Parts: sequence; C-alpha cells; structure tokens
Amino acid sequence: MKRPLVPVDGSEEALRALAHAVAELHDRPGGQLHVLNVQPTPIHPWPGKLVPPDLIEQELRRAGERIVLPAETAARESGVSCTTHVRIGDAAHEIAECAVGQQCDAIVMGTRGLGRVAGIVLGSVANRLVHLSTVPVTLVK
Repeated sequence: MKRPLVPVDGSEEALRALAHAVAELHDRPGGQLHVLNVQPTPIHPWPGKLVPPDLIEQELRRAGERIVLPAETAARESGVSCTTHVRIGDAAHEIAECAVGQQCDAIVMGTRGLGRVAGIVLGSVANRLVHLSTVPVTLVK
C-alpha cells in the first residue's frame, strides 16, 4: 500500500483508520496518503429559492476542509505526504470514484462513522463501498 485513500468524517473510527494508514506509510518512501471528506448532497425543498446552490456548495466544501485539516496535520507531523480532497454526494460512490481518480491502491476506513442512525436505515457506507470499490478496502474497527 503506497497510495491509500482514507475517508474521514471526524469520528474516532476514522481517526483510527488514519493512524493505521499513516503507520503503514511511515517506513515506505514515496508513499502518498489521500484524505477525503464527503459531504452529503443537501436536500432542497425549494432549490435556489432561499440560498443560491453555489453558496451551499461553498459552505459544504468549507465544512469538509475543516474536517480534513486535522487529518492532514497529523499525517504531515508523522512525516507522511498527504493530499486532501472534499467531495459532495453519496459517500460510498464518491469514495470509490476518488480512489480511482487519484490512482489509490487501497482504501482504509473505519467501520462506523458519525452516521450511525443513517447506516442502520440505509446500510453502512463501508458495506456499500466494499461492493463498489475496485481496490482493496481495509476496515479498521
């Protein structure tokens, strides 16, 4: 694993997955860690009527940047090269697409994130990602 993608949402599980990936990369020269936050697509009861869609997207990206910043800082402090990404959409699909687009050779993620209730109703992101991904997925508990 030289180019892992670690999806983060600020949960303890995501931070453990990050620590696992950083430890794996620490002794591998030339490794590149990719950290991703996926913001959910907002539901617009009246699209564009109250707040312009571009303003909503801008705020979602800012929220995502606040989430990836501590992960990026931790990776760099450990001596690991890190690139961050923020996407908006369905988490499992965006993670799988980012892994392909960034030529990642693995995905390392927590088994549960902050969306526990949604996971019960919709199925977990990790479970869906295992079926969507074209690269190996390591789940960290």
